Amino acid sequence: MVQEKHYAIMKDGTKIYYETCGSGPTLVFLHGNGSNGRFFSYQVPFFEKNHRLIIVDSRGHGHSTNNAKALSFRLMADDLFTVLKQEQVTICDIVGFSDGANLAMKFATMHPEMVHRLVLNAGNTNVSGEKLLSRAATRIWYGWTWLLSYFVPGYKAKLKIIGLMLKDIGVSKEELQQIKAPSLVIVGSHDLIKVRHSQWIAKNIPRSVFKQVSGQGHLLARRVPLVFNQEVAAFLDVPFPIFEDHLC
Repeated sequence: MVQEKHYAIMKDGTKIYYETCGSGPTLVFLHGNGSNGRFFSYQVPFFEKNHRLIIVDSRGHGHSTNNAKALSFRLMADDLFTVLKQEQVTICDIVGFSDGANLAMKFATMHPEMVHRLVLNAGNTNVSGEKLLSRAATRIWYGWTWLLSYFVPGYKAKLKIIGLMLKDIGVSKEELQQIKAPSLVIVGSHDLIKVRHSQWIAKNIPRSVFKQVSGQGHLLARRVPLVFNQEVAAFLDVPFPIFEDHLC
């Protein structure tokens, strides 16, 4: 099915790009840091058969612009809210990967009435949830980008994006515990995010299921899309009452 292309204009003039396709209950896809909505190219053909998809390029990523001095998940949650309002969506399911999962968690704390279900793949609420080697690599990447930004203007925008990975996302343990939406927390056994941190997230979201995929790393949805798609589809198809007890 052809994906329709759209822009939503934010209060500061930033243009948020997103694509829509399919029909049925609304399912939103949120990509990771430094990427764009095309990350989910293996998910779109699978899910558009039974869902209306909204695939967003986060602020400063892909085709979206950014007029803000700094990026934050609260700001990007406001962007998502505007996109959903433009599309007249009152409630939706959200699939978030990495920083997209972080954005999904932030959005769920700010607009719980709009979130039906959450799929959180490799998210982390705080920097310490990421493995030490990965954190060190991010700091080196930030340092090089900062240096290059003095010579290449475009790198200043990249600094804002990388900076998202150097600070906590702004969702506390207590806020996780207030998330009402049934949630699937899914992570590869060799992810950059500590498995025990993903388990901690699942433990603190009251109606959650934790799933670890053996032998897989951070790019689970890209490397084994069939496995990822089937796990997500199975979760979305589970009747609501099964979440009356905590299943983590």
